[in-house]
Amino acid sequence: MAQPDSVRIVLAHHLSRGGEQLLPGDEIEVPHYEAQQLIGAGYVADVDPADSAAVAKALVPAQSKPAVAKPAANKAAGLASG
Repeated sequence: MAQPDSVRIVLAHHLSRGGEQLLPGDEIEVPHYEAQQLIGAGYVADVDPADSAAVAKALVPAQSKPAVAKPAANKAAGLASG
């Protein structure tokens, strides 16, 4: 369950966090202060750090936002040739 001060964001760039390699398009849940840092650094997809309305929308607490569907993995990558 989401923490009251956590925010769900979608990454715009690769990010190493807690020893895990995250990819663009991955949705993660982070504390509010970390979301602000990632937005300011340009790591959040579809959020211009200079657009205060977009930033405010991105910082809505996680329990208030619907989950974003993660893009399907490349199914062809798992197929064996034969």
